[in-house]
Amino acid sequence: MSEVASQQNELIRLTDRPGTDDTPGCAGRSGGRNVRVRVLGRHAPGSLLGHDWLDCEITVTADSVRGQFVTLVTDRHLRQWETALDRLGRGSAVRWLDEEHGPELRIEPGRPGGLWVTVSDAEESGVTLRVVLSPAPGWLDEQRALLELVRNAYPSEVVELSPGVRSWRGEPAG
Repeated sequence: MSEVASQQNELIRLTDRPGTDDTPGCAGRSGGRNVRVRVLGRHAPGSLLGHDWLDCEITVTADSVRGQFVTLVTDRHLRQWETALDRLGRGSAVRWLDEEHGPELRIEPGRPGGLWVTVSDAEESGVTLRVVLSPAPGWLDEQRALLELVRNAYPSEVVELSPGVRSWRGEPAG
């Protein structure tokens, strides 16, 4: 259950493909707009309550704007992200982390191949950032691969035996 403190894994990487630019007179921009969710580590390693929760940072970068939001991601959130990816694959808009507290991520299909990505932190900071992205082909497969990497790096190690009663996975109930 030990963990390298400096280990950081990306859960979500939504970026413009290089050379993307919709602004007249700005040809050749490097496609620097992006939305990323990085896992910074376990929230409370070694604690039955918070061991499987992941401290995450959502970063939005768009030209001269940069926003960072911190949040917790649980196994339930990871399952919801997997479902959201399936819905995006069918062309539907999705909301992720859409809970009462903390930031929310909304992704809406836009013009052919484009996405409108909004990160809203209405409860904490009142900040909402929205970027329009033109991701490279295969971006959905990349998101699925990132999700799998995070699940492998941070496997669920706690099981809830009954409401409020937790144990380490694989240990006999006692």
